[in-house]
Amino acid sequence: MESSEPSSGESSAQHPSLLNPVTTKSNLTFHLFPQLPKEIREMIWTQSVTCERYIVVELRGIEEQSGQFCLQESPPGGPPVDEEYRLVLVNPPKPSAIFGTSTESRASACRFYRVHLPCYHLRRSQSPAPGTFWFNPELDTLEIEGLENFTNFANDFWRHDCQKAGLRNVCFDIDISIENLSFDDFHKLAASTDQFRQAISRLEHVTFIWYTHIHRITLIFLPRHPFQSQHLCSLPVAGATGSFSRQQDPRPIDDVVLNNAFMPLFLFLEGRAKDWMNGLQRLRATRPCVFRFAYATSALRTPYIIDGAGAMECLKDEEERWRKCFEISTRLLSRESQPMNEVPKQLEHQLQTAFGFWTVPLESHSPVAKDYSHQPVFPKTYQPELCLFHL
Repeated sequence: MESSEPSSGESSAQHPSLLNPVTTKSNLTFHLFPQLPKEIREMIWTQSVTCERYIVVELRGIEEQSGQFCLQESPPGGPPVDEEYRLVLVNPPKPSAIFGTSTESRASACRFYRVHLPCYHLRRSQSPAPGTFWFNPELDTLEIEGLENFTNFANDFWRHDCQKAGLRNVCFDIDISIENLSFDDFHKLAASTDQFRQAISRLEHVTFIWYTHIHRITLIFLPRHPFQSQHLCSLPVAGATGSFSRQQDPRPIDDVVLNNAFMPLFLFLEGRAKDWMNGLQRLRATRPCVFRFAYATSALRTPYIIDGAGAMECLKDEEERWRKCFEISTRLLSRESQPMNEVPKQLEHQLQTAFGFWTVPLESHSPVAKDYSHQPVFPKTYQPELCLFHL
């Protein structure tokens, strides 16, 4: 998968407390663009949209009693009785501006995002609205919920791909999708074993992501939780979808933070993740596949952060939470025992917040420790990969 910075047609601004680049539209006009050779114009259009995207999708099946499309609370014991499903994109990324720039640019965008699927768009608390979405198999990562419909969706994705690459990059929410679902049970959900094998054989990148599902400030108040308040600004915040770039986290991240974040995850889900990795590799024969763990804090991933203004609103809300927690701890606890006694100082010198998620590889050559119960997960010099959303 490739990655890129925001398109050249936009300029980036940055708030001191925000690591993500905040894109602003440019008013510059290149009047000689129509005189460029068609091949050059096509290259420019393509370059403007060449970027990885992260997209959350729900595969909603028909609930027998109500006849409504919905997500199952837990996967069924076998294939769905009705193979019909509804593709719902949760807070989908905004379409690229070149879809509406000109007839030529729209044609170029449609060729680049070559998989066109009917779907429903779900934004915030609105009801799902019908529409169409355009995917690029090489650059789009889909976080998929509703695994009982995975095989049918993957087959539809492949059928609509003129290049027959199919679904390449997927992500599974550990807490929702795989914690209580073995790979063999996942296999049994497929109505067609052949289609399931073909879908698995086309995958190239598989990520298992862990969301805390609580606000990062709340973490230090959990019983026996290892985080200190000075660590919390290091933790990436979920909530965005859309274009992102991969890089080593440029911030000075304490190895204690990484170990405290990932060690419980590795200990708790090592067996389940290995089960899925072994199952996926068993069906892929000799074809390579990259496996990753990902981590992000979240308050149930709502509200979704879709732009710089939303990110700044989130940070202001968090700052207010910090101050309220400090005020409460000041009233209730002695200064020697206050878990928040350094909060005012931290607000002045905190690390920049990253909206995105950390990833670590699960390959045999990875520097990540294998004996998690007797040693730290990460060496002191380890820098995690940071997937940073373009706001």
